[in-house]
Amino acid sequence: MKNNRIRNILLIPALIIFTCAALSGETDEVVLDAGFFKDFNSRQIIQRDDYLESLTNRVVIGRGIITDIAVKARYKKKYRIVIESSDSAAYNQKFIFYVFLDNKDTIDLLNLDTRFEFKGQLMGYTPLATKRNEYILDVILMDGSTVIE
Repeated sequence: MKNNRIRNILLIPALIIFTCAALSGETDEVVLDAGFFKDFNSRQIIQRDDYLESLTNRVVIGRGIITDIAVKARYKKKYRIVIESSDSAAYNQKFIFYVFLDNKDTIDLLNLDTRFEFKGQLMGYTPLATKRNEYILDVILMDGSTVIE
């Protein structure tokens, strides 16, 4: 009986720690919208790469204009869509998304210069300028759709 009581007392803090870790937001999606870019722009330049590194392997949601569709194999995917963010320019940022996918049917439905919203796993990032205001983000597509205006 005493062993069960001690076990229960030790189990409660472990459950609390586990619950807090689960609810901490590590699994939340990151929306790359105007609010994100405003926050990103307010960060010190030296911290920007670290911030993007912390988002690696998380699910991101973004949107922009399709500028290229090509057969480019990477991350075991056949196709790459290049999307330029439509929200980042307002904050003196340039974000280009390389969105990788396998589905030929999806590729056939897309057109250049159309708006596209997507959801996918962020695989990595590449800074394009020493000012850390231009980046390429590699994303594996989970879901996406063209925006009809």
